[in-house]
Amino acid sequence: MAVQSLEGLILGEYTIGKCIGEGGMGSVYHATRSDDPTDFAIKVMLPEYIRDEEFRRRFKREGALLSQLQHPNIIPVFSYGDESGYLYYVMRMVKGVSLYDLMQKRRFSPISAWQILNPVAKALDYAHSRNVIHRDIKPGNILIEVVKDGQATKNQIYLADFGLSKVLDWTKLTQTGISVGTPEYMSPEQVMDHPLTPASDVYSLCVVVFEMLLGRYPFYDKRPDRLALKHVGEKPPAPSFLHWSFPRALESVVLQGLEKSPEKRFASANEFSTAYANAVRSLTPEEREAEYYVGKPT
Repeated sequence: MAVQSLEGLILGEYTIGKCIGEGGMGSVYHATRSDDPTDFAIKVMLPEYIRDEEFRRRFKREGALLSQLQHPNIIPVFSYGDESGYLYYVMRMVKGVSLYDLMQKRRFSPISAWQILNPVAKALDYAHSRNVIHRDIKPGNILIEVVKDGQATKNQIYLADFGLSKVLDWTKLTQTGISVGTPEYMSPEQVMDHPLTPASDVYSLCVVVFEMLLGRYPFYDKRPDRLALKHVGEKPPAPSFLHWSFPRALESVVLQGLEKSPEKRFASANEFSTAYANAVRSLTPEEREAEYYVGKPT
């Protein structure tokens, strides 16, 4: 449910405009600042969270860290606050579409999926080097904006919503009773509430790649709890079982990224993206450009 009647409200230096998106923990609004032509996005958390003192402490600590993340593939957090009964982040306004939206309109080949995977992996490695785990990698948190590059244009990829991240050393700030993550993409250790490592984000990113290449998740269930537990107890289907011509070199990379044990996965997002790139280089030109879409099971 969206936060109500915030248009025109001033939080810090920013005036809230129209709502441009809603999520499970809050809503995102267009925002402006006086004497500044820049457009901003402001994420306002749902009112119930501000009543949780532990969550407020975690929010402020994460805000301080997230405002220091400076990477070309991470949406920057300019400001954060706890004011007038609201918790909020102020971020760069990205004028583009999410990978989720894009996946409703087009299909991906191994080479076109790489164009998304590579910058997201770079963003994750940067965050992981600063002890930040994203915890909610999914197509809706990957944004694509068309930007000018000299006389040409290019797609700029951003990883969004680090506001739900977990900092590795903040073990005392995790007992909030808030479930963070999306069942379709959660790593086994996240489902089991075990300590998370960079390999947890790698697992979720691999689920996204699986979905881009095949048009479906590794696991399905109508009940979110049972779906989450499938990440723990079931083997993912081999891509070549779903599509007979799926390249075996690429299949081994995808299945390693989906290993149940974090130690058996790739140790970093860069290691995953490098293995993926090497597998794609081993393919024929036709295999690199082919689509292996099978869609959701009926």
